[in-house]
Amino acid sequence: MCSAMALMVSIPTFAGGILTNTNQNAAYLRNPARDAVIAIDGVYSNPAGIAFMPKGFHLSVSWQAAWQKRQINSTFAAYPLNGGQSTKDFEGVAKAPIIPSVQAAYVINDKWSVSAQFAIGGGGGKCEFDNGLGMFEKLVYSAMSQGIAANSQLPAGSSLAKYALNQSLIGEQYFYGLQIGGTYKLADAFSVFGGIRGVLANCAYEGGITGISGDVKLPQAMGGTVMPGVATSDDLLLDCSQSGIGFTPILGLDWNLGKLNLAAKYEFRTKINLENESSNTPNVDAMMPAYKNKGKVRSDIPAILTLGAQYQIVDNVRAMAGFHYYWDKDAKGSPIQKGDNTWEALLGVEWDINDKVMLSCGGQRTQYGFDDADMSDINFNVPNYAFNIGGTYKFNEKMKINVGYMHSFYDEHEVVNDFGKDIYTRKNDVVGASLDITF
Repeated sequence: MCSAMALMVSIPTFAGGILTNTNQNAAYLRNPARDAVIAIDGVYSNPAGIAFMPKGFHLSVSWQAAWQKRQINSTFAAYPLNGGQSTKDFEGVAKAPIIPSVQAAYVINDKWSVSAQFAIGGGGGKCEFDNGLGMFEKLVYSAMSQGIAANSQLPAGSSLAKYALNQSLIGEQYFYGLQIGGTYKLADAFSVFGGIRGVLANCAYEGGITGISGDVKLPQAMGGTVMPGVATSDDLLLDCSQSGIGFTPILGLDWNLGKLNLAAKYEFRTKINLENESSNTPNVDAMMPAYKNKGKVRSDIPAILTLGAQYQIVDNVRAMAGFHYYWDKDAKGSPIQKGDNTWEALLGVEWDINDKVMLSCGGQRTQYGFDDADMSDINFNVPNYAFNIGGTYKFNEKMKINVGYMHSFYDEHEVVNDFGKDIYTRKNDVVGASLDITF
């Protein structure tokens, strides 16, 4: 009846691809076009560019907080049988008050640099659907109607007159990433990077459908009598935790031409097998054997290509651009099967007001490839524009702070199906700050 309940594999991804957070330092929130920067947050966005930083040890400690709403406007002709109108709103609220990250780099000499980082590369919060999801209510209605039709003790032509149920769903997802690597300057203007990221995935899903009951209406030829509480179903309860480990090889290039800096990075697909620890009700295990205790589910992180450019327009103004491409369809476990891969285009600008203060802003377009057939209440994303703004304050030559804010403007995606139609969208806000120190 609800065979997709445990497939909530895309909880809150606040910036980036389906399972990839690209906001791995608060500097991203003030200007998202970081793919060719020569700065400490480049440990993630442009690790090959570390070679062109000053010699010595560089450290960035970052905090972010994010809030997201996943909104579904669902139309179904049978909703009034559960009270209300034929159109209902289902909303999931995702909160991530603490998203930490740390980047560190040591520029050893003119040739060699090493770097490392810890960040939450995917997920990073809890999503709560207090009133459940429309897809499960539709499936409950369908199953109860079929049960009445198949009940030999009821007269032919009997129908469901009214139904009731309680729903709740909570999902959490964290993909912790620890990255290490080395950068080598092949020539005065050209450097390469090689590294690897270990990913620890922890996910948890809890909830279910309880109190399922319904009234049966006899055929009109028999007076159309309503028999209360005749149709009932067992509770469906899900309690599943998942964990797994994967590894991401990473390659990077940087070409520094003075005022112009060009960069590229490729992250290979991360293979992750999630193993379940579950205590579901038997009917959930019967319908979803893959989510029984000790079962395994694939949840690969797709391969990613990033390209970036940074240009010094005048001494105190820089412009940036970037492009990201995600091979979602090649990642096993990806919800995108019929649609297209995800891409992003990014722009940003930075203005040094004086020796202490720098202001910046930027934006990006994220084009997810979900086809109608790929969309569902538990796994959807829609294209969006994001606007970023913030700045930097330099305390001295060794220490500065970045602050930023990002708001995303999401499109709507309408899907018409056998039950009716659903309109999907989201809301998203992120704030953050990071402290950069040079030793």
